[in-house]
Amino acid sequence: MFIDALKGIADLDVLFYVRPEIDCSPPSIAHWQRILSERWETNLRLLLCPGSAHVDSARRWQNHGREMLSVFQQPGYTSTSGPREIQALRQCLLRNPDIIFAHRMVSMCPLLLSRTTLPPVYFDMDDVEHIAFLRNIDRSWPWHSRMVQYLKVPAIVYGEQRAGRLAQRTFVCSEEDRTHLKKNWLLPRVEVIPNGVDPKPLLPVTPEKTLLFVGSFKYKPNLDAARFLIQEIWPRVLEAVPEARLIVAGIFSETVEFFKGSFPGVEFAGFVKDLDALYTRSRIVCAPILSGGGTRVKILEAAAYGKPVVSTRLGAEGLGLRDGFDLLERDDAESFAAACLQLLLEDKLCEQLGSNARSAVAKRFQRESVVRLIQERIGASLVENGSRRDKAATGLPTQE
Repeated sequence: MFIDALKGIADLDVLFYVRPEIDCSPPSIAHWQRILSERWETNLRLLLCPGSAHVDSARRWQNHGREMLSVFQQPGYTSTSGPREIQALRQCLLRNPDIIFAHRMVSMCPLLLSRTTLPPVYFDMDDVEHIAFLRNIDRSWPWHSRMVQYLKVPAIVYGEQRAGRLAQRTFVCSEEDRTHLKKNWLLPRVEVIPNGVDPKPLLPVTPEKTLLFVGSFKYKPNLDAARFLIQEIWPRVLEAVPEARLIVAGIFSETVEFFKGSFPGVEFAGFVKDLDALYTRSRIVCAPILSGGGTRVKILEAAAYGKPVVSTRLGAEGLGLRDGFDLLERDDAESFAAACLQLLLEDKLCEQLGSNARSAVAKRFQRESVVRLIQERIGASLVENGSRRDKAATGLPTQE
């Protein structure tokens, strides 16, 4: 979505930090540059830089100590915080870009460490990562290790604060995230750029007793949600409606804990190219999200098709959809299953929820409208920065 917006107002130089085993030779870069140019339908200049691997000390307490003191020492952020990654950024800066667009905190690390004059930086924070990290601690760590993880949170917060102050604008997905950053950090330049979805065909309520969960299972909150759905919610649904079926769709579904298990009625569909067909055969879309941050595109996508959604409150966070009107919000397994059973039996309720959610998404989350919003926010800076350069070239005074 951001690429579509940026390619309409500027030429693109793209720097990707990739896994160390990725081939970053000139022929490989030329190959991927052609593929991305075709996929994004724009000419671009691509640079690949292998990210640094996180190195653990033989002494565990030394690892924890470094990670508590600096976000740049934490797993996930070390990959873009080394000398090689900073030098790759400086090579890009030799091209004298008008602006820098950085996606997520990991891309802000080399900017914060560069110690050089930067053009205006636009920071797509996406998730507020310290919130997502906090929510994940209880689900990912045994009780005796949790305090150590909690002590790493201030370093993430400080890194996000520095990134927000460096940026010309910081973009978040929801008004809730914007309020959090402005109220707690007093950041003045935070703006909401919601997730967007393309228009979808309105699909009728299917008589099939089929539930759907879709997402990338490279993302841990989706793994946790699939586990919660299959292990705790699904048995309650299947007991009441033995003919019911559950489809779990998305890339890396083989990493789901129960992928090779014998849960009756569960189908792992993997990556699905034809989403229209997938949603056509699905009566209910489930979003039993228990952790993570940002907003869930899976709910917007389901709503765009006119499908009823059952979600946890955290799953529906930031979307402004109303419980009982646009979707059903249920947090525990028993009530979540009961909501699914209600929708399996009541066609009219499915139609009402799907229609209401589809209307809400059409008003606030149309992808085309969001792309125009991004262009308005960033385009003004390009004009202003170009004006400054013209004045500097002619010796006229500029105003900072």
